[in-house]
Amino acid sequence: MKRLLIALSFIICHLSFCLAERSANVVFIGNSITYGALHQQRELTAPPAQCARWLSRQPGLDTVYFANCGRSGKTTYHFLPNQADVVPAGDKTYFADVVAQTRRLVAVHPALPLVFSIMLGTNDTVERPKNRHTTPDDYARNLTTLIDSLLKLWPEAHVVLHKPIWYTPDYVTKGGSVASKNSLKLLDSYYRMFPQVVSNCKPGHVHVCDSEAYAYFEQHWQTDINEEKDSRGRSYWLHPNEQGAARLAEFWGKALLPVIESMPAADPLRGKQIGVIGDSYVRNHREPIENTWHYKFARKHQMQYYNYGRNGNCIALDLKQWGTGMYRRYQDMKDSLDYVIVIAGHNDASHGRIDSIGMDTFKERLGILCQGLIEKYPHAQIFFFTPWTCENFIGSPRQQVVDAMIEVCGSYGIPVFDAARRSNIFATSEQFRKLYFQGGKGTDTAHLNSRGHDRFLPVAEQFILQYVER
Repeated sequence: MKRLLIALSFIICHLSFCLAERSANVVFIGNSITYGALHQQRELTAPPAQCARWLSRQPGLDTVYFANCGRSGKTTYHFLPNQADVVPAGDKTYFADVVAQTRRLVAVHPALPLVFSIMLGTNDTVERPKNRHTTPDDYARNLTTLIDSLLKLWPEAHVVLHKPIWYTPDYVTKGGSVASKNSLKLLDSYYRMFPQVVSNCKPGHVHVCDSEAYAYFEQHWQTDINEEKDSRGRSYWLHPNEQGAARLAEFWGKALLPVIESMPAADPLRGKQIGVIGDSYVRNHREPIENTWHYKFARKHQMQYYNYGRNGNCIALDLKQWGTGMYRRYQDMKDSLDYVIVIAGHNDASHGRIDSIGMDTFKERLGILCQGLIEKYPHAQIFFFTPWTCENFIGSPRQQVVDAMIEVCGSYGIPVFDAARRSNIFATSEQFRKLYFQGGKGTDTAHLNSRGHDRFLPVAEQFILQYVER
């Protein structure tokens, strides 16, 4: 029954982990429409800003973080990774800017799924003084190159392609660019190239999404697009106003939503820093640190891992051979950690050491360690793990140490895993130790081998995950 309850607890924890509200990072790539041209407060009203807000209000979604990489007047050529490929020759590529903004976004929210939202093509359709319009084949090639380059940098990311929106097909810019009815027809040609782009890119990571916004703006241009004057003094309509940007944002959001929902739920531990301090349970005695359950836990959740294990080390005793006790040694740990795990107590309970300093001193120094960790890491989650059980555990120094850890850590609100009584490690069984402890002879009563760490990992993981903020 006890094992069944543990299993059910793990399942419930896992389900809550999976069903937690999702957040996401979204990078918007586009031209002046994406940028929010003509908006008084584009940081609030540009389509990317309004789309992120719309997504954040949807059931099942938490905050959606975004970067606006829209660049006025730019074509697909201007987002190619190689300067030499940009047309016309000598123009700047903004691919490096997209990469820089994406890296900044991901650095702040490393655990969240990443989506690139792309709407390019309006400027590709016009005739320019230095270059003709972009052909459909070149448009598809440029998008494929851009997407492949992004997915090489962020292999788990997804890309969403939107059809450029309608505009009035007769204007001449002050720079001499000409938009005609043929230019507008090119947008349909570009859109028909999207399936080819998808088939040429990483399977399952590129999606053809919104095409409905085009028809909406064709019908609502008088209310939702700004009126502008071209170089001849004639009116034309190209850039959505604040109201139109909100509608475009909703079209994008409805297209992005199922893509975000289909991506694996973000692991809140990803990118976090975990430090583990202790004795040979942490240092792993004579086997590699990489075999330990805590290293495997960190690797599984893509955490940054720091090991502060020292063979023979104690919580409360300073020993010439085994070094300063952890009640002071914790000060040598990295200053910024998100998770701190203390696995200790085995050596304090051995060789009459508790009798040498007294239980009161042990508790006092354990309290110093608890208080010190809290002060050093006020934002971190802190956990203690006790030693395994032992022969004649009841009334032994091992039991006294385990119970003192539960009492003292509990008084500071620090969760303690009672590995002596609640683990699946049967340290008193010689046959068990031959299978799961180091050496394979059954004589080691403290140090798990790789197989033993694998056995304990799901138990330790279930204990830790119940305290993880999602």
